[in-house]
Order: sequence, then C-alpha cells, then structure tokens
Amino acid sequence: MTEQDGGQPLPYTSEEIQLFLKQVPDELLANALAEKIREEPSREVINVVKAVSQQFSGPLPPPHILGEYDNVQAGLAARIVEMAEKEQAHRHGIEAQALSASISTEKRGQHYALLLSLVILVGSMFLVYSGKEIAGSLLAGASLTGLAYIFITGRKSDESLDD
Repeated sequence: MTEQDGGQPLPYTSEEIQLFLKQVPDELLANALAEKIREEPSREVINVVKAVSQQFSGPLPPPHILGEYDNVQAGLAARIVEMAEKEQAHRHGIEAQALSASISTEKRGQHYALLLSLVILVGSMFLVYSGKEIAGSLLAGASLTGLAYIFITGRKSDESLDD
C-alpha cells in the first residue's frame, strides 16, 4: 500500500487502479475527471492519456473518418470520394490504352512476319524458276525455319515472363 499526502495508506494499489481505469468507458472517465476538477480545483489531478493509432490503406479512409472531413469543411468528404473516383477512371483509361497498344503491336508484328514470309517465298520461287534450285530451296527452308523458331520460342519466353 502507498500513502497519500496526509500520510494515510491508500486502500488500492496503483495496479488495481489502472485495472479499474481500463474497464471504465472513455466517456465516463472523461466526464468524471471534469467533474472532479470542478468540485476540487485545489487538488492535484492525474492526467490519463490514451494513445490510439489507426491506419488504413486504399484511396478512401474508413467511413467514420470520412464523415469527420465534413465537420472540417462542408462537402469535403464528397470531394474526396469524387477525387478517388476520378483517379480510378484515369487508371482504368491508362490500362485500356496500354492493352490496346500491346494488341496493335502484336498485330503489326504478325503482319510484317507474313509480308516477310511471302517476300522470301516469292524470292525462293524466283530462284528455283531461274534454275538455281539449291539456292532457292536453302533460302526458303532456312528463312521459314528461322521464322518458325522465332514464333515458337517468342511465345514460350513471353509465357515464362508472365509466371
């Protein structure tokens, strides 16, 4: 037991008092301390501080915090929600443009590959027609084999990058 200023022992230990204060709701505790100060302003008052830490992730704060923004300035919560909606629409627009550009690039590559294959095939047919069968066969075989290899390995390497 500890002693007060008058030398008399306190009926409770500080640990028991702390346990009791933890069980008292915050609103009651705050009101009781305010009344005690009004009743006995000359007595020393113990300040009880409760630290609360909150965090959230995402574009919007939780509803109870968002509602407090309207207390600061009328319509501020609506402006914050509108800002998050605009940011999401912008992000979706950029992703759609990136996807469209990727598809366009792949189509262009396929068109160029088809054009190149046709040019090589016509060139090799011309060589065969002009009496250079070996050169024409080698040109067609090596070129088409190379293109087939690029298409096959190119697709496999793209799939391995996605994993």
